[in-house]
Amino acid sequence: MGTPHTERNERRAQWTPERSWSKAGDRPGVAPGRFDAKELAGVSAGHGLVTLVGTWVLLAAMIGAYLLAPSRALFAVVFVLVASRQYALLILMHDAFHSLLHPSRTVNDILGAWCIGFPCGSSYWAARSSHLAHHRLLGHAQDPERALHTAEDKGSPTLLARHFVRLLLGGQFLYTYVGATTPVGQTHPWPRGLARVGVRLLPAALAQAGLVGIFWLAGSWTAYVWLWLLPLLTLTVLFNGIRVFCDHANLKDEPGTERDRLVSYVSSRIERFFLAPFNMNYHAEHHLFPYVPHYNLPRLRTKLRSAEPAAFVQWRGTYVGFLRRFLAAR
Repeated sequence: MGTPHTERNERRAQWTPERSWSKAGDRPGVAPGRFDAKELAGVSAGHGLVTLVGTWVLLAAMIGAYLLAPSRALFAVVFVLVASRQYALLILMHDAFHSLLHPSRTVNDILGAWCIGFPCGSSYWAARSSHLAHHRLLGHAQDPERALHTAEDKGSPTLLARHFVRLLLGGQFLYTYVGATTPVGQTHPWPRGLARVGVRLLPAALAQAGLVGIFWLAGSWTAYVWLWLLPLLTLTVLFNGIRVFCDHANLKDEPGTERDRLVSYVSSRIERFFLAPFNMNYHAEHHLFPYVPHYNLPRLRTKLRSAEPAAFVQWRGTYVGFLRRFLAAR
């Protein structure tokens, strides 16, 4: 069981490293003014590229293995693993949202959009704007991701399961391409007309057509449906839905201020592989210092714990453990 954070009457200050990109719409979290994480904010060009290429190579190898020796058992294993690495790609896209995938903004956005977002069905630019707004508005009713983690409509096993089923049945697609609706009925502005939705869909549609061609060249275009599209629309959505909910939900949802939603998980290796690849379990650290790339988050956690242990972060054990405690509290 994680240690809940405690309130302190300590003066807080905003901190931004030199040449920060916060003008693009994000802002750093609130941390003790004397805390210095500047040395962890550097972005490596090689690390992002190697991680991105390596993830795609793993995907190609897993799908290729099934195409070479198809069987029902291998299909089941590859299906789950493909979904896990699709989600890993989307976590790298999250790094791109914060300009942490490559030090060049142009290269960063090309990689994030065309090598991750569009092949994985994401509207990169709209998703980026929504995510940066989530950072600015965490704990407020206007948070565009609030419907994904608030407990207002998820207060029982049935209601929580219904939330995840809705995501699987098109809720994630609507959230990505149309907008988000909060549980209290406040609707964020939808794109003006179907034409705008079409503009958002077009790059992803082109990327999917390219993937169909690649699968056809590999010998089976139908494998695109069963080993790319179906995992993307099911398990990948579910992995994201579980993590996003756990990252900001509270056992008792009110009050729900920004500090009440700063959560980090220790988690297990299996959980991290499926639910929190690339150090996504270091979530409070990321919200406090969103300009620190994922590969430096473990060092950031060490500094945070030694500087201000449990002062403004809820330290939790596992995602499954939190879900059990959340439902038990209902």
